[in-house]
This record gives sequence, structure tokens and C-alpha cells, in this order.
Amino acid sequence: MKAKRTSLNDIAKALSVSKATVSFVLNDKGDQFNISKEKQRLIKEKAKELSYVPNFFAKSLRQGETKTIGLVLPDISNAFYAELSKTIQEKLYAEGYNTFIVNTNDNEEVEKALMNELIQRSIDGMIIAPSNDIKELIPILLATHIPVVFTDRPGDENADFVGVDNYIEAERLVKSFIERPNQVVIVAPHKNSISTIQRRIKGISEVCKKEGVPVNVVAIPKSKDEFREIIKKEVENGGDAFVPLDHRCTLSMLGAAKDLNLSIPKDLRLISFDDSESFKYMKPPISALRQPVTDIGLKSVARLYERIKETKDPGKHFILPCEFIARESH
Repeated sequence: MKAKRTSLNDIAKALSVSKATVSFVLNDKGDQFNISKEKQRLIKEKAKELSYVPNFFAKSLRQGETKTIGLVLPDISNAFYAELSKTIQEKLYAEGYNTFIVNTNDNEEVEKALMNELIQRSIDGMIIAPSNDIKELIPILLATHIPVVFTDRPGDENADFVGVDNYIEAERLVKSFIERPNQVVIVAPHKNSISTIQRRIKGISEVCKKEGVPVNVVAIPKSKDEFREIIKKEVENGGDAFVPLDHRCTLSMLGAAKDLNLSIPKDLRLISFDDSESFKYMKPPISALRQPVTDIGLKSVARLYERIKETKDPGKHFILPCEFIARESH
């Protein structure tokens, strides 16, 4: 049978003192209320003896804050979001905040349910990389007055956002090929309706149109064999410059090229939109755009602090630059 949780009353009764006296001592206000050092010592020892644990939510209710931030991410198994999560959590902890991290698996209904649960826990603010369109999240956000900052994936023009301009960076990526491509092939994830992926596709497609370069978009299917056949056809049809839109797409692309005995950059050239630590160790090393993940995380926290202070400023978009890492695959 589960033991009853020790309360302030239990400690007070054990020492024949008032509940208020126990509360003052355990909240480090004993000196302020002229409680003797000896009595403070006895109360703290009894609390330890009875395994007293403060009621987090009761304390938060009294103080008007929980010192807790909700972090909503679409896929924490993704290296980008793992690093983003680490940066945000460490920065918040250094500033005296705890972090509730929830993973939505890019499932819109799961995301809405988890956001509601976080709000019910009376968190002080929320940082979100949304899976839903902002219109789907507005009813949830309007139901509370907690500050919200969108990170990596934007909300809308009136909401705070920290990330990169996927359109401009995608344009710059295509222009980074050493030789003008004959035909660009965009390699997109199976689920490519996400706003950041769509912006990357649009940026690449439009710069190719301006430059008069044919472009095609292929989505990675669930079947490895099917994907290999897709890449084979693209190469046979003149595709010579491939742009995977994240590091997982890049790994799938490299696997297909290896299975087809295609040499990089001789048979096809490749630049990944997303960099990975492993890319510099591959043969050849993979050229990539490196997103400023750490800076995105730190700026997201800094902007949330400003919102927690109840600033009345309108929402701002903080756009950070990527870095092109020129290796040997392009």
C-alpha cells in the first residue's frame, strides 16, 4: 500500500509547533520571523526524517509562477531537434527554470493534446516547433495568456519566431554548386507538407526557374528499393545535382547512390540542406548548409524571457544566417 505523503501538519504535530512555523522554516524564512536557530534545526531534521517533499504546485500557486517552460518538438530523434532541445534546456536550467519536453512525432492531434496538458500544468511559457498550421493552434493559445515563442518553424507574421529563412538559404544552396547544374533534383522527406520543407522546395524551384535549370522534386518512399529506382531514373533523365532537404534525406540519397554504384561527385553532385557531424568523415565529405542550431535555441530562450516580463511589443521574427560548408561532394 502506498504510504501517505508527509505534510507540513505531520511535521508540526511531531514537534508541537504551528504549521506556519514549519512553513516559514522550510521556505528559509526562519530568521525573518525570529524563529530560533535550534527550532529551525529541529524542524529541518524532522522534515528529513519524515522524507518531506514540498508540494510543487501548491508552492507555485503561492508564488504565482512555476519556473517551468514547455518545449514542444516534432521529433527529438532528429539530430537537429536533439541539439536544439539540449541548448534550450541547459540555458533555461542556468536561469533557474525547469523544462517539460514533449515529442509530437509530427502528429497534429498529439501536438494539440500535449500542448493542452502543458498549459494545464500552469507552465510559465512555451517554445514550440509546430507540426500544425498556426490556425489549428490559435484556439489553444487563446485559451491561455502564457508567452509563446515559435522556433525553427514559424507561427504567423504576428507571432515571435526564431529560425532561418529557408527560402533564401535554399536559393543560396543551389548557387553554391561549382558548375551550373544540368538538372536539379530535390530529395524531400516522405512527409513534405511541413512549412520549412515547403519553403526549401519553393526557394530551390524558383531560383532554378530564374536560371533556366530544370528541376524535379522526389519524395522518399517507404521502400528502399523503390527509392533506388527513382534515383536511377532521375540520373538517366539528366539529373546531375541533388539537394536532399535534411540530413536523413541525405543519408537515404547516399545509400541509393552506393547501391547504384554512382560516384559522387563524378556521376552526380550533392549538397545537403542540413549538415551532420558525420558528413565530414564520409568519402567524399558531404557539402552542406549548417543551420545555427545553438544560436536558434539561445535566442528563443532570450525572446521568451522578454515575453515573460509582459512586454507589449508586437511579435518579431529573428532570422539567423546559415553557413555553407564546402566539402567535396558538390
